[in-house]
Amino acid sequence: MDRQIIEDRCYGKAKELLKKYYGDFATVSGVVKPETLDSLYTDTLPRKIADEFRTYLAGLWDEIAPDGAKTFDEVMDRQRSIDLVHDDYDDFLPSARLSAQTVTLWEKLTKTNHKDVTYYKGLLKQYTEELLETMAEDFLEDLD
Repeated sequence: MDRQIIEDRCYGKAKELLKKYYGDFATVSGVVKPETLDSLYTDTLPRKIADEFRTYLAGLWDEIAPDGAKTFDEVMDRQRSIDLVHDDYDDFLPSARLSAQTVTLWEKLTKTNHKDVTYYKGLLKQYTEELLETMAEDFLEDLD
């Protein structure tokens, strides 16, 4: 299979997953402005999405790997890079989540908790994007 097709499939799936879990982020944060955090959005959501993407990539590898090729686990050998992405966000997510979940009296009166909700969801989305990008690069580098 042509490398460009495989690359398009990888990034297409990543985009699909981002849309599935984060929807139209700009419209929701800029127009809807939710004041409360949906229970879907937790610190573990990016890892859940990454697991779903990994399962997809494993299936794709089964489909395209030539006879005698590396195993999928051998292809996905950038665990340290993925761990670094996790490390970049692990310190920030708990306090951002707490701010999004806590609606102060002032925020109730002024309807401004959406800023905290949007910030937290934005962090989760950015974290997810970096994870999926790192995984896709890891997968694609072994195609050459």
